[in-house]
Amino acid sequence: MRGFKPVLLFIFFVSGAAGLVYEVIWTRMLTLVFGSTVYATSTVLTAFMGGLALGSFYLSRKLERFEKPLITYAGLEIGIGVFALLFPLILKSLASVYVSLHRTLDVSFYAISLIRFALAFLVLLVPTTLMGATLPIISRGAVSKLESVGWDVGGLYSVNTFGAVCGTVATGFVLIRALGVRETLILAAFLNFGAAVGAALLQRGLPPLRVSTHRDEKAEVRPSSARRLVLWAVGISGFCALSYEVLWTRVLVFFLGSTTYAFSTMLASFLLGIAVGSFVFSKAADKTPKPLLPLGLLQVGIAVSAILLLPLFGEIYSIGALFKRPTWFNFIMGKFTPALSMMFVPTFMMGAVFPLAVKAFVSELPHLSGQVGTVYASNTLGSILGSFTSGFVLIPLLGIQRGALAIALVNGLLGIWLIRKEGVRPKQLAPALIVLLGLEGIFIPVSHKPIVLKSAIFRYQHPNAKLLFYEEGVDATVTVLEDEDGTRSLYVDANRAAEDSRWDSPSHRVIAHLPLLLHPNPRRALVVGVGMGLTTYSVTQHGVEVDAVEISPGVIKAAERFFTHVNKNVFKSPLVHLFIEDGRNFILTTDRKYDMISTGIIHPLVSSGSSNIYSKDFYELCKRILTENGVMCQWVPLHRLPLDQFKMVIRTFMEVFPHTTLWYKFTPDFVILIGTRKPLRIDFKDFVKRASAPGVREGLEHDDLDAYSLLDSFMMDEEALRRFVGEGEIHTDDHPRLEFFGPGLMETTAENLIAMKPFRRSVIPYLVNYGDTPEERREVEDKLSRYFKATQLLIDAQIAYAKGQFERAAQLAYKAWRMNPLDGTIRFNMEVAREIALSNIDAQLE
Repeated sequence: MRGFKPVLLFIFFVSGAAGLVYEVIWTRMLTLVFGSTVYATSTVLTAFMGGLALGSFYLSRKLERFEKPLITYAGLEIGIGVFALLFPLILKSLASVYVSLHRTLDVSFYAISLIRFALAFLVLLVPTTLMGATLPIISRGAVSKLESVGWDVGGLYSVNTFGAVCGTVATGFVLIRALGVRETLILAAFLNFGAAVGAALLQRGLPPLRVSTHRDEKAEVRPSSARRLVLWAVGISGFCALSYEVLWTRVLVFFLGSTTYAFSTMLASFLLGIAVGSFVFSKAADKTPKPLLPLGLLQVGIAVSAILLLPLFGEIYSIGALFKRPTWFNFIMGKFTPALSMMFVPTFMMGAVFPLAVKAFVSELPHLSGQVGTVYASNTLGSILGSFTSGFVLIPLLGIQRGALAIALVNGLLGIWLIRKEGVRPKQLAPALIVLLGLEGIFIPVSHKPIVLKSAIFRYQHPNAKLLFYEEGVDATVTVLEDEDGTRSLYVDANRAAEDSRWDSPSHRVIAHLPLLLHPNPRRALVVGVGMGLTTYSVTQHGVEVDAVEISPGVIKAAERFFTHVNKNVFKSPLVHLFIEDGRNFILTTDRKYDMISTGIIHPLVSSGSSNIYSKDFYELCKRILTENGVMCQWVPLHRLPLDQFKMVIRTFMEVFPHTTLWYKFTPDFVILIGTRKPLRIDFKDFVKRASAPGVREGLEHDDLDAYSLLDSFMMDEEALRRFVGEGEIHTDDHPRLEFFGPGLMETTAENLIAMKPFRRSVIPYLVNYGDTPEERREVEDKLSRYFKATQLLIDAQIAYAKGQFERAAQLAYKAWRMNPLDGTIRFNMEVAREIALSNIDAQLE
């Protein structure tokens, strides 16, 4: 049949693209239910790959007896597509069961992890089992003779992986952004249906296969020792491959970031190397009389290339920096080029393993599906173990770089063992062993240097900093750096989480004090994202019980050891209940009620998943656990958030909390959204009284704040906000628009401030109980009016500051301070701008 092979390859390419769309989409949807902790995401990945292994090993054997393999394959594709269409409904039921179990059962962390795995495995069992059987079944339709099994099966594996690359890139860069999560899922289902129709039409032109009625059970249950060795080799190779993927991803986040774009780039680059390698070596596999020999050589090659990558980690940023201009091409190439340059050589050799293993293992055409499925299942099971071992054992025990050395040693020893099994004498293998062990010995000292010291964080942002703390944990790498002026910065991977500077302090302090002062009688608060612990400490100064939720244990450890000067050992306070958990998952599953919820200092664009706490769905979860007078507090950055996205954040918040006010003043860095169930009313005397309580006053004074300055930070009421944001898109779980941003989004502060300033309103109309006589009320109004006018000038100064016009900023801030010398916030902004302006003048004179 003319054109049969190209059409079949295209069908399986489409199937591969759909498969990776599902992996990305289902993982995203399930982590919204189970949380984004590494344990939860690993649970989903393990369940997904476990289903693939089951399908390839078990289902393929059951289905190989049918005479028309492409019709069977079409049935698999239809089953996958139908399940994909039903997945949102199934997930809704799953979420209800999970939440009910979580609230009902008082079980340990490990028990709830087992429940998550069981539920994830249950919901993914059917589609992933069907997906696992597709390669073995379609291979039976493609292979007509054993002599070409390497090329035929390897070619299918290669184009399927190329499809996976396209599916990854399309989903991460285009589809979710353009269509949303559910419509992308529907599109993938129709790709399956298209593949099914194509396969069925192809089968019409083919005669039925002769299916053997006699099965040599002994040969299948107990394969020859050489074939058993192939299964061990492909399993260990899969173990090493997924270990590298986990370890290299943890390295690349320091250089490419941890956005959806970055993770899509890393996965696509890894898969691309495998796709090219399997394509190139598929032909060669059929010409190889002793497949174990090239299998062994490839393992040694992977080991050597993985070791030689270690000293090159520090050059990744330099490669990406070649693409500086803010265009989409440069934006994409600035991520793909470093990732590919790092991973291509070893992943190219990894891709060669599967066609060689198939050639070595498959021994009879009638049972080809089962035998290909056995090889694929062995590789997949090894991958599951590799993902688990690298993430949960190697990184905590050895660290990322020494973990990579350990995996390289496994690769190398496996390769030498395979070569030995092909009859090569030990003396001939000695040089390879010496080179392997020698490279390991040479690069062990290199692996002790923390990755953060090779990254742009240390090189450019903190060039002379002292490394106080560095922990490569299961979930993330946590770093504490101390600059020459004594300022300490807390980083989670490549993202700054906190800084103990006067500039950063209001961000962490005001998101506790302001919402609590606006609540008439707060008793219990929830803080999502602990950082250096300052927000949690500030909550306790109101005598309020606080549940503090932090996803990373390393952050807590760093806060307890290096930020006690700001958090005052708050985690030992009886008012504080600490939870190591994904904040959104905690809110989803808790049955507690809170008077105040503060979401912490989390930028929506800097990491994959961070925008989950800026979605309408998240705010609805929060509203469910707020008390009648509860206050919702959302920190929103002004930097690296374009005006359209900035308005989208506010618009989304107001969808759930229509009685929203915006507060701004402290530094040209952030605004605060306050959402309440009822229109805002501020009891002035109560506000001033509680702001003057000893612990609260001390914190406010540290940031040059008092009750009047806090009240003056009121910027927009709900009417002004609606006019400011207008009609437009909102950010939801189904349409996570904030995750998908364009290139060149660095400094957006000035643009956002300029847009906001005309809508500024006074807080005075929202005050009650601010005087018993007209004279007292007039005195308060006059004072707040003076603050208001001076702050108008301060905002002009902050706009100039954001534009880099520091001399003008200092002049405007000085005028504002002369107008209202009582306002410490104005004085602080003036001093900062003046110091930078003078520093620039000194630099010019030198």
